Amino acid sequence: MNKYLYSLFLCVLVTVVSAQNRTKYFEMDYRGKKIDNSLYNTIKFIDSREDTSNMGIVRTGALNKEAFVKINGSFSDQFSDLLLKITGEAPQQKELLFQLRRLKFVEKTDESHEYGYCFFRANLFASSNNAYNLISVVDTFIIVESKDVTNSIIEETNKAITDFLKDALTKKINTASILSLNEIVKIDSIEKLKIKVYNVSEYTNGIYRTFESFKAQVPDYNLFSITFEDGEISGIKAKNKKEKIKNIKSDDVYAIVNNGKPYVSAKFGFYPLVKNNNDFYFIADDKLHFIKGQIATSNSIFSSTEYVYSPMPVTSMFEIKIDHVNGKFMRVREVKN
Repeated sequence: MNKYLYSLFLCVLVTVVSAQNRTKYFEMDYRGKKIDNSLYNTIKFIDSREDTSNMGIVRTGALNKEAFVKINGSFSDQFSDLLLKITGEAPQQKELLFQLRRLKFVEKTDESHEYGYCFFRANLFASSNNAYNLISVVDTFIIVESKDVTNSIIEETNKAITDFLKDALTKKINTASILSLNEIVKIDSIEKLKIKVYNVSEYTNGIYRTFESFKAQVPDYNLFSITFEDGEISGIKAKNKKEKIKNIKSDDVYAIVNNGKPYVSAKFGFYPLVKNNNDFYFIADDKLHFIKGQIATSNSIFSSTEYVYSPMPVTSMFEIKIDHVNGKFMRVREVKN
């Protein structure tokens, strides 16, 4: 083989290896104690993630190159195999429905440590005569810190999923929560029907310290005054239960409603909330540049979402959606000028 062909061969080999490193397969497994007398012996799967093509990004290899996480095979097959590995003797002839609502991996690297994160949200239902009884709900944020975090975050996520499924096998159903398959597919809409702020035409004036109080439309303080500077809110005062007036720090506020108009409190100020297709959105700026697929730090308005800052301080504008389940901020898109 001449030098030219040999060099070409090496280039192709490096390219193939590099391309292979860009995918990290996720496969569920269980090697613990089997569960006897399970209430279920089969499982169906429904994928309700907002983006079913994206499981996030991890870093692999000696150079920590970004790799997209993908399921090894299909979720349906993996859950069927997982159930077989978990169930022991004498399972009942009943069916489970596993609804995956969120599963996304994120990694951040600094000089000496790596940080792995995974967002996991799911529901489990018992199937009976075309009706589904809720068994369990999980909405968790998994964090791992180590020198080589990729395998660790995948293992911890596998454990979270298997524990969630395992615990449900002998758990009684919630007879008060019965849904049809069509309702499960539209679970976000069903949940919003139970949240007051998504079902009112007028919002209650006041200061809300938490998402819980905002969604219930029960202000923590009565708004006394609001100061604007250059068209933006620069200060707020409120009356406490003793009718005393006090200054309220933006860090202590989730949202405010002034003259019926809602605003959300974020890192760099208050931003008007707009309701569109039964979701709340706002446009916000940030003093840091965010990388898609990674998680935000405390220096950002994006608390426990999917973004992490890079070293370059850049002011950007984003469209943000409020998660109706926990009130966290989820970036939708960058707003171009």
